[in-house]
Amino acid sequence: MIEGIEASGLLQQVNDIEQTSPEREIVTEKENQQSFSDVLSDAINGIDETMKTSDVKVQEFVAGETDNVHDVMISMQRAKLSFDLMVEVRNKVVETYQEVSRMQI
Repeated sequence: MIEGIEASGLLQQVNDIEQTSPEREIVTEKENQQSFSDVLSDAINGIDETMKTSDVKVQEFVAGETDNVHDVMISMQRAKLSFDLMVEVRNKVVETYQEVSRMQI
């Protein structure tokens, strides 16, 4: 048999959930927050360092200072993947901006 939903039972379940769930802290301190431009700048600087490291390893390999082909190839692939990811993120940001600019208010 189908029974009706009792409002008091639902209210009791909601109260039980509220009592067992941990309270969330809201971070409002400026020192713990980074702006979007800071996050992007840090990411771009990290990718730049990865590419510079790859270039140095390639130059060392070409000059004969190292014979570790695996390390050179791994650093080149890491730099390529980092750059490709950055380009895709940029494309998504531009696409999102264009979508928002087309919205009617």
